[in-house]
Amino acid sequence: MNGRHDAEPVAGGGYRFRLPDEMVGVAGMVEIELALETGGWRLWRRGLPTVTVGRDGGEVVSFTLEASRDSQRIAYPLTPDLPAQSELRLAIDGVRLVGAPRLHWHPRPRLNGPFLILAPHPDDAELAAGGFYSDHADSLHIVTLSCGEKLKGVDRQYLDGLDRTLADATRRKAEWRRWNVYASPMLAGLPAERSTLIGVPDGQGWPLIHDGTPQRPVWPLREARAFNRAELPFSEADVLEREHVLAALRQMIDTIRPDTILVTDPEFDPHADHRATSLALAMALAKSAHRPTQVMLYANHYRRAYPPGPAFQPAWMPPRSIAIDDLFDDTPIPMLWPLDAERQKHKALLLDSMSDLSPRANRRQQRRRARRAGFVPTFAADRDPYFQAAVRSTELFRVLPADAFVAGWFRRLDTAD
Repeated sequence: MNGRHDAEPVAGGGYRFRLPDEMVGVAGMVEIELALETGGWRLWRRGLPTVTVGRDGGEVVSFTLEASRDSQRIAYPLTPDLPAQSELRLAIDGVRLVGAPRLHWHPRPRLNGPFLILAPHPDDAELAAGGFYSDHADSLHIVTLSCGEKLKGVDRQYLDGLDRTLADATRRKAEWRRWNVYASPMLAGLPAERSTLIGVPDGQGWPLIHDGTPQRPVWPLREARAFNRAELPFSEADVLEREHVLAALRQMIDTIRPDTILVTDPEFDPHADHRATSLALAMALAKSAHRPTQVMLYANHYRRAYPPGPAFQPAWMPPRSIAIDDLFDDTPIPMLWPLDAERQKHKALLLDSMSDLSPRANRRQQRRRARRAGFVPTFAADRDPYFQAAVRSTELFRVLPADAFVAGWFRRLDTAD
C-alpha cells in the first residue's frame, strides 16, 4: 500500500487525490512529496509558504513549509471514519510547485504494550512523545540516560547568581533536572516508580557507548539514582563504563518486557547523546533475554533544519535529504499519533514543567526569534522555541521490527571497523 501515486490537477489551481479502497476504514496517513521552486525567496517580506489539505465538508489542515528547501514532505493523518471514494484537495500558497505532488499511503502499524521510552535527557520523551505516552500511561515506562547537567557557564544557570562556581551550578542543574525525570511524567498519570534514571554524564554518551571510554560522572551514580525504584547494577561505581549502562538497560528491558520500545532516530537525529542512546539500545538488545517486537523512532534534532511554523499544525516530516545516516534495509514505516486540542494543551503543560524549556525570554529576544523563524508564535511566545516545534496536532514516529533495528546498527559498526 506504500506505492507512489500522483495527485491530479484541478481546474483553477490546486490538486486532488482519492483515498484508495485499501485505506477505507483504516487509520494511517498519506505522505505527500512536494517539489518546489524556491529561488529568490525573501523570508522577511513574505513569511513562510503554506500548504492546505482538506475534503468537502471536512476540516482543512494547514502545513507550514520551509522557505528555501526545494524538496519537502508533509504527513496528513487519515482516520477510519473517512468514507469510500473520499477526495482530498491540496492547495499551495506562497511558493510554486514543480510537477504534481507524489503520494505514499501508510496504514498505521499495530502497536502493543507494554511500552518503554528511552530518553537521552529529561524532556526528550515529552518533546517527541508527550501525547503518545499520556495516552499509554497505564502501560509505559521511561528510562532516561542522563540528567542533562551540562552547563555552558555560571551565567547560564536557571537562577541568576544562585551559585558562584561552575561546579556548584552544574550539580544544582543536575539536581533540578533529576526532579524532572520523575515529576513531569506524573502530570500524565505516570507514577514515579515507572521512571528510571541511569546517570550517564551529559555530553559524554557517544565516547562512552560508541568508543567504550569510561567516564567519571559529576554526580556520583548512587546520588543520581537515589529516586529510582529499581536497584540498578554498578550503582557504587566511581567511574561509569559502557557495560554498566548496558547492564542497566538489559535489566530494565528484561524486567519490563516491553513489546514496543521508543528511542531516538539514528538516521535523522544528529545529537551525539541521542545517537548514543539509540546505539546503547541496540547493544543491550543484542544480549538481553527479552526481544521486543518493534522499535519506534523519534527525532528532536535535525541537521541544518528546524521544524517550520507555529504550534498546533500537524507534525513536520523531515526531507530525506537531511538524513545523517542510512542504517536500515527495511525502511521504517512513518506513523502519526493524533493529539486533539485538549491533549495538545496538556503536552504544553508537560513541556513547561521541564526546567530546560520553561525559562522566559524578554521581548527583544522574542522579536529576534520571530524574525529568524519567519512567523509569530501562536502561544508561549516567551518560551523555548521547542514549544512551537513540539506542540502539534500529531506526533511523528517511524516504526520498524526490533531485529531490523539491531541488525542495522551492528552492520554500521562492522562497516566502521
